[in-house]
Order: sequence, then structure tokens, then C-alpha cells
Amino acid sequence: MSARDRFRIAVDALGWAMATTERPIEDAGLTASVDRILATLRAALQQGRTLAEATPQALSELTQQQKQAEAPGTMGIVLALGLCFDELDAVLTPSRALEILGQCYEFELVRICPDPIVTRAFEERSPRMRVILDYQQALLTTEWPGSVPSQVVKRPAARRPQPHSRSCREWISSCI
Repeated sequence: MSARDRFRIAVDALGWAMATTERPIEDAGLTASVDRILATLRAALQQGRTLAEATPQALSELTQQQKQAEAPGTMGIVLALGLCFDELDAVLTPSRALEILGQCYEFELVRICPDPIVTRAFEERSPRMRVILDYQQALLTTEWPGSVPSQVVKRPAARRPQPHSRSCREWISSCI
């Protein structure tokens, strides 16, 4: 899979996580900041980049939001947004892409779990967590315009392992 495809998947996963969350972020300032950062990431994709440019303004906004992100899951989503900038690398590596997908999953998990400690049983019973994994699977198995067909991971429609299992993380990792 190309670095540009990984970047597209990361941006789509982040945008989808924010648009479909069952518990939207209550902090209007954080929501507006996330929207601005997502717009920056989408613009970078439109320009054919493999990561967004880490401008002083973007880095300052991310740093500010990291200091203020208090609600469950919000710190992870801000950190995931930060991984989409070229401050650390010139391209989105597979491990960083995997971290972004994981943070999108965790963002929703900690926001909807009624208990302070998330249990495996909750994860296994949650239809919402299955929807997230189904969406991420679709992102990982879609052929994007401009992709070389041999770079696109084709997986049978067989059921993935359970979300909490090591084999599920390995499956996602093998796709990226």
C-alpha cells in the first residue's frame, strides 16, 4: 500500500470517527480546531501529498489542543491528527497509520463505555465497535483512484478476529 493511500485512509478514518461518534465532543473550541485540522489534512490530500505540512500555525494549534483535551478519547484523537503532519517523517508509515486507526477506535470505545474501565466483554457486545471495525476494513480493502491494483489489499469477506484480540491487530497491521 502506498504512503498516499495510507494517508487517505487515516484522514478518512479520522473524519468518519468525528462525524459518526455517538458522543460528540462537547468542547466547541476543540471541535472547531479538529474541523480546521481535518480541513488542512483534506487539502493536503487534494494536493497529492503523503502528509500535511507541519506549519508553525498547525503545530501551535495541535499543542494548544493537547493541553486542553480532557474529555475521554479526545487526547488520542488530537494525537492521531498530529501524526498526519510531516514533522516526524516525510510519509505516513504503516505503524503510524495503524496508530491512527487504533486511536479512532479507542476514541469511541472510551466515550461510549459506561464503566471507567473498558472490559473485553463490553467490546465484544458493542455493535458500535463492530461498525467501526467494519468501516476500517472497508477502508483497507478499497481500491482508491490512482492506486496500483497490486498495492491494494484484497481480503476475503471472512469475519475478522474479535476486536480485542492480538490477531485482529495483526490483520489490520498486515493490510497497512
